[in-house]
Amino acid sequence: MEQIIEFPDILKLIEHNNLPTEIYAPDGTLLMKPYGTWGEQPLVLNRKVWRVFANYSLTNDDEIVQVNTTGQLIRVGKDVDTNEILGYVRRINPGATVEEVISAILERVIEDTGPFKNDDEFMSYAFLLYLTLAYAIHYGLLILVKD
Repeated sequence: MEQIIEFPDILKLIEHNNLPTEIYAPDGTLLMKPYGTWGEQPLVLNRKVWRVFANYSLTNDDEIVQVNTTGQLIRVGKDVDTNEILGYVRRINPGATVEEVISAILERVIEDTGPFKNDDEFMSYAFLLYLTLAYAIHYGLLILVKD
């Protein structure tokens, strides 16, 4: 049986201070500098022009997907944010800009739970979503297209 790679729990990486200094796409494009400022995040700076497409197929196990380009199996688990990002790009808006993906998730959260308590809470959650999106690209689940 082929090895299954575990998609990371982003919150645990943050809590344990285990984020890398840089996150890259498979093609070498710098996506995020988790310890940098908002102005140092290529995924944020290019959010209106960079687009993402699904690059995975579903398997018989609802927690495991297969990357189309490599055949690699990845266990994404039941993380709501990861699954929502992947589902949005695959089913709702293929070719969405990074901004459209993040905005759609933020809008859904506000609809479901009400407004964020303050700007810090909003920005922290938005940053978590950007990190999750960066990891989905890094692992090949989404393909980044730069316009």
